[in-house]
Amino acid sequence: MRIVTGCLILFILLGCNSDRGEKPSFTVVGLKTDYLDNPIGIDNPAPRLTWKMSDERKGTKQSAYRIVLGTDSMALVEDEKGTWDTGKVATDEQLIVYDGDPLLPFTRYFWKVIVWDKEGEQASAEIHSFETGMMDIANWQGAWISDGNDIHHEPAPYFRKEFNAEKKIAAARAYIAVGGLVEVYVNGKRVGDHRLDPMYTRYDRRNLYITHDVTHLLQEGPNAVGVLLGNGWYNHQSMAVWDFDRAPWRNRPTFCLDLRVTYSDGSVETISTDSSWRRSDSPLIFNSIYTAEHYDARLEQEGWCEPGFDASEWQGVQLRSAPSNNIIAQQIEPIRYVQTIPAVSLHKIDERTYIYDFGQNM
Repeated sequence: MRIVTGCLILFILLGCNSDRGEKPSFTVVGLKTDYLDNPIGIDNPAPRLTWKMSDERKGTKQSAYRIVLGTDSMALVEDEKGTWDTGKVATDEQLIVYDGDPLLPFTRYFWKVIVWDKEGEQASAEIHSFETGMMDIANWQGAWISDGNDIHHEPAPYFRKEFNAEKKIAAARAYIAVGGLVEVYVNGKRVGDHRLDPMYTRYDRRNLYITHDVTHLLQEGPNAVGVLLGNGWYNHQSMAVWDFDRAPWRNRPTFCLDLRVTYSDGSVETISTDSSWRRSDSPLIFNSIYTAEHYDARLEQEGWCEPGFDASEWQGVQLRSAPSNNIIAQQIEPIRYVQTIPAVSLHKIDERTYIYDFGQNM
């Protein structure tokens, strides 16, 4: 009898230890904020938080969730309460709209979700984050600037500005709103991997801005910011049946930029577009969303977006009003390069004309 009792106690203890050490039967994956992975520069005061269950068992189902959100990631790791805690909510919903205290601009938030299945087993995902942007048009400091040319001027404009960072940089974000298309450069390097930013809108009613993390591109000491503007859908110089060349918003491309630098001592400096910026025509002598671009490499200006460049022959900028009073964040997956197709042959026609054959229709 003693032997049987001892075996029973041992079996119970081993069973308890096994339960404690077992991994959950499912995992929580695919955390997104407004359908984006760890986005920066969002403006939505009530972002949508979503996730998925990964479970190979048949008939599995979420029975409850708990979301914890705050500005301290370690507090979430240690299972402390954040600034918003839903508590355990019995539902199979996996899209929850934030309804906590108002989100602050320029602030990084962290959140996690704990999920229970229908058997009461729970699992949690890695901590996810999102960072707010302007949140309000009143938070913009920069002016809208352009090159002052008329809508028929074909070369795309360069813009540049130098500044000096006198302290160690902890973080930096570039916020840029645009009428047209834009490429941003910092200290000679192109910012990000986006193409054809920002997306098309009805420019006289709504304008999008993009946020870039440029911390790794800045340095203590001298820095330079360069901007290249394209026409896009804003200044359509090609004629077509849709009459975009007669659009009511049509104007010379323009932009507004705030480069917000946070130093290691916690202080913040914002370098913004104003009348001190300089501009010049670029080697991009023609660009159209329909008929591509013409690039004249003979007009390149080496170092134009680097510190110390001689811009004495560049001209001043024109201050402009914003295309609309509705400037909001671009919250969408951007256009990116996904494939590079090399040429398979090159044919010389004459001294000025060459044909590259890519071996396929493009």
